[in-house]
Amino acid sequence: MTSRRTARGIAAAVRSGTVSAVDVVAAAIAAAERLDPVLHFLEELDAAGALAAAERVQTAGLLAGVPFLIKSRTPPDAPLIARLVAAGAVPIGWSTRARPGAHSLTFGWNGTDYTRNPWDLSRSPGGSTAGGAAAVAAGVVPLATGGDSGGSLRIPASFCGIVGFKGTYGRIPRPGGRGLGGLTTAGVIGADLDDVILATSIASGPHRLDPTALPPWRPSFEHLHGPWRIAYRSTLGVCPAEVAVDRVVRERLAAVGVDVVDVPLELAPTDEAWGVLSDLDNGRGVEEAAARRAREVRDYNDTALADLFAEVDALVTPTTLTVAHGYDQREETIVTGDPCWVFNVTGHPAVSVPAGLADGLPVGVQVVAPHGSDEVALAVARQLLIELPLPPVH
Repeated sequence: MTSRRTARGIAAAVRSGTVSAVDVVAAAIAAAERLDPVLHFLEELDAAGALAAAERVQTAGLLAGVPFLIKSRTPPDAPLIARLVAAGAVPIGWSTRARPGAHSLTFGWNGTDYTRNPWDLSRSPGGSTAGGAAAVAAGVVPLATGGDSGGSLRIPASFCGIVGFKGTYGRIPRPGGRGLGGLTTAGVIGADLDDVILATSIASGPHRLDPTALPPWRPSFEHLHGPWRIAYRSTLGVCPAEVAVDRVVRERLAAVGVDVVDVPLELAPTDEAWGVLSDLDNGRGVEEAAARRAREVRDYNDTALADLFAEVDALVTPTTLTVAHGYDQREETIVTGDPCWVFNVTGHPAVSVPAGLADGLPVGVQVVAPHGSDEVALAVARQLLIELPLPPVH
């Protein structure tokens, strides 16, 4: 599959008998075998297992015959995977993720080589859902799974010109249940916004492994038409966005005619708090005083954002402060994901969609909405997104 066929379109064709699930999956495997030697997006391809699964697909499923990639090291009992498969989707293998030991997680690594961006082979596809993003952008599969602790769905979506959605914390159940730090949200990336919405809704709802997950999500957009009141920030930290990135997002806001409102927003720095919460999530020891400070930062920012959302419908930022950096760039110079991890600390829904190109590379726009108002973030994002062509490598 090397053209932008949507997951919904594939499933409809399989349900109607126009094409078989085996043929769709075989085409995705062939594309993976052709492009992985160039892009290095696979940790492992399971051609035999995928074809056998395609033979068993029940054609009534909402994702009947849709090939997808699983992020490396995803637990085999993950509810996200089980529910996509139950809807008829077929995993063809495991995608690369961040290089082990990397300080910045915006690289991919297959064990021998860096994952490359199909827009420019000298650039990274972002991370840590690196391989999935590269494969989706190149048209190999329409969907790939991941998790977002600090932008790991949104950053690669921005770098690769596709869609990454982090729902409100707990939107999709996780095999380990609720984390102590509450940073990570499971999710999917895709080339099509409606595909991502559909896959997220299928995967949502409490699970025996995560009974505290949010209720099943059945999004409705009929009542969401705008006009939208938007707050825009080119950065949420001390590092500025690249001028070209900021310009693309501002021009897109102006082009669609949303009402950009100047509303004060002062957020506490999240660097230390994120690190403490990450330690908690990963079972590492945390001093009581550090945990208390992290909670204070979360509470302060939750309140500041609640005040903001009392005045506007959504907050818009560039998803990343730069376009895709070099695939082997020195990590101490990388500040791309600063607008993202704020909303892992607070748990707000945030979605990245392509807003255009800067110097031939994708620029993502991030839309953030109040807790539980995932549909608002997605409705605003739908208005802002631009359909990009397939990248040069596809």
